[in-house]
Amino acid sequence: METKEQYAISKFIEHNKNNFKHSNSSDKRKPLVLFEFTKMPSAYISYSYMANVLANEGKAKIVVYSDKPKANFWKQLVTKIKSIGDYRPYDIYKSFGSTAFIDIIPTSEQKNRAKTIYDQIYPGLKTKKDIEAITINGTFVGDLFYDTFLRSYRKPTINKEQIDFQEFLLNAIGLFLCWEDFLDNNDVCAINVSHCVYTNAIPLRLAVRRNIPVYQANATYIYLLDQKHLFAYNDFHFFPEYFAALPKDIQVAGVNEAKGRLRRRFGGEVGVDMGYSTKSAYGASRHTRLLRESPRKKILIATHCFFDSPHAYGDIIFPDFYEWLDFLGKITEETDYDWYIKTHPDYRQGTMEIVESFIGKYPKFTLLPADASHHQIIADGIDFALTVHGTIGFEYAALGIPVINVSQNNPHIAYDFNLHATDTEDYRRILKELNSLDFKIDNQQIYEYYFMRHVYNTENMFFDNYERTIEELGGYSEQFTPAVYEKWMNEWNQEKHNIINSALSTFIQSGDFRMDYSHFGREFTMDSTGTKQ
Repeated sequence: METKEQYAISKFIEHNKNNFKHSNSSDKRKPLVLFEFTKMPSAYISYSYMANVLANEGKAKIVVYSDKPKANFWKQLVTKIKSIGDYRPYDIYKSFGSTAFIDIIPTSEQKNRAKTIYDQIYPGLKTKKDIEAITINGTFVGDLFYDTFLRSYRKPTINKEQIDFQEFLLNAIGLFLCWEDFLDNNDVCAINVSHCVYTNAIPLRLAVRRNIPVYQANATYIYLLDQKHLFAYNDFHFFPEYFAALPKDIQVAGVNEAKGRLRRRFGGEVGVDMGYSTKSAYGASRHTRLLRESPRKKILIATHCFFDSPHAYGDIIFPDFYEWLDFLGKITEETDYDWYIKTHPDYRQGTMEIVESFIGKYPKFTLLPADASHHQIIADGIDFALTVHGTIGFEYAALGIPVINVSQNNPHIAYDFNLHATDTEDYRRILKELNSLDFKIDNQQIYEYYFMRHVYNTENMFFDNYERTIEELGGYSEQFTPAVYEKWMNEWNQEKHNIINSALSTFIQSGDFRMDYSHFGREFTMDSTGTKQ
């Protein structure tokens, strides 16, 4: 007897088979549309449409790939059996037209070439910045390697002398060569990747140099990546331009909506435009005074997860978050400020141990409680906040506190409500001159940014109202369970099916960076967002 989850999967598979008619052609002469194998149920909804529209546009066949290394022959065999047999994730890909499943695994010959390249590259890795800058056969991949190592080994930084990094680098080069050969020897007309970071993005970096269109699609966003746009979500560079082109009434309504959402966020409501969040950092005060009473400037460092991608938006001033914090530790010894560190309230396992090691190393650092309210920190007299590219950039600015970002690739870069350091020397200069810094914050820019980031950028491409869907499912994480299929099929109808197909075709033919309302043939309205008024 099927469980509720199995039943939902079966109905979704049946639904796809009924609505995506394909030839299941195995004609080797047909070009390939490649889709990365993932296990994200909500993303499968967008994949089913994207795969078929891309296959129709390119008269191609849909092929699913995995480039996650399998430990040995037996694990590779299990993967092959699952792809042939009744294994639900593979069955879902088959249901919307995939004709083959391939593993991207380096051959012995590719491994030998990788060793040759490794022997050429490794001696030149004098600094972590050198690792970050690794380029192979003209393709920049250092940031992908760097972030993958941190995540895979759960390490806050890289020590190139350690065996685990050396083995990782050799294997990563092998994977790169495997992808390079595959794209050179196969007619690939489009690729969909799950991420634009980590080694998942190796085919992206190689494909765009070959003028092969690459997409990142999920239930809420679809991006086209190319040489100029290697990262999804980086449309924040164009927010002022997009906002200026909107009708005046939309601009006014958008700013008002942003103000309302910020009030909710600062009122302690959990998950306002951060569906993944489980705790608010802006609740009521929970502690007695947190900051020391002194005449010195008070600086807050808002940490990031050390294992998460430092290069999520592109290059940053430091190679990783660990090196950023170590730099600040050294600055504490050269300045007469009060320095405070605060983690996110729902910080990841392993974070606190690393932060505490910095507290021990640099005694001028004071660790604040993870559940401390930012309202209390501000009321206690904080003067400046430091982040690499975190949301505190607009949050603290909206509350009147200057924020310094450590990246030219941060979501606030197109506006002047933050300071944006250009390099380590510029950062050092700014930090040492805080006593004389006179910085004005334009709140109108903050509201404009917030509107463009969280309201104008619709998430309602597949679901009628994505925010409401998440609430009805029981939370953000539930979209990654089969429960999302039932929700999707309850909303589905033939007219909606046709509209999505037409909009995707328009988007693909347009060459635009991001899919939006215009590809559906309609103008943006506040009603179209389904926002809470």
